[in-house]
Amino acid sequence: MKIIIDNKIMMDHDLDMVHEEADGEYKEKGEFSYLIYTNSEKERVVLKFNEEELMVTRFSKPQSIMKFENGNFAAAQIPSPLGLQRLVTKTTQFELNQSAQELILHYQLLPHPEAEEALADYQMRLRWEAK
Repeated sequence: MKIIIDNKIMMDHDLDMVHEEADGEYKEKGEFSYLIYTNSEKERVVLKFNEEELMVTRFSKPQSIMKFENGNFAAAQIPSPLGLQRLVTKTTQFELNQSAQELILHYQLLPHPEAEEALADYQMRLRWEAK
């Protein structure tokens, strides 16, 4: 399975485009689908998703976990040089198209739910294709 992630990131008026491709595997268990791969930093990444939510677990040290729920705030814990940061995601668009093997996700990363300004805005497109 080929996993393709395109991410458009806007932070402090700077635009960054990230493209990542990796070999991985696709599994279904219960009501969730899973994409499992190793990223460019040699960390195992598990994407667990269904029609309503996505959870991204990166097996770094310490572990990075981000959750996304359409139209809602969700928890994120991300390692940084200052230690483990506990942040919040606010998902504004979540479109899963299983037949097209694609997930579109737009979200903001916030320091807390009441924050007036996002740390960054993301527009991500996740695809998976048989090789």
